[in-house]
Parts: sequence; structure tokens; C-alpha cells
Amino acid sequence: MESEVRRHKRIERLLRESRLPLEKTLDSFDMKRLPRKVAQVVNSLLDGSFLDGGKNN
Repeated sequence: MESEVRRHKRIERLLRESRLPLEKTLDSFDMKRLPRKVAQVVNSLLDGSFLDGGKNN
């Protein structure tokens, strides 16, 4: 239980220190704003298809 509490507090601290807007998610991100090639790379990273090929993107 102590380890879970520490983990939770660590995550909270890191989120607070990052100063990232917590309301932004990939679901709310407008992929249409990206150039086509960048959008393809993002989609590849999101679905993990690059893992099967054993190469870096």
C-alpha cells in the first residue's frame, strides 16, 4: 500500500512540475493540423505498427 501511495504522489508531482495542460489529450488533438507525412508517423506511433518491423521511426 505504501508503494502505491508513493507512486501516486510521484505521478502527481511530475504532472504538476511539467505544467502541461491536463485537459489536452490525443482524443482532442486535431490531426488535420499536421502535415500529411507527420500525421502518418504519429498514426504509426499510436498503433505500434513500427514495433513489428523492429525499426525506429
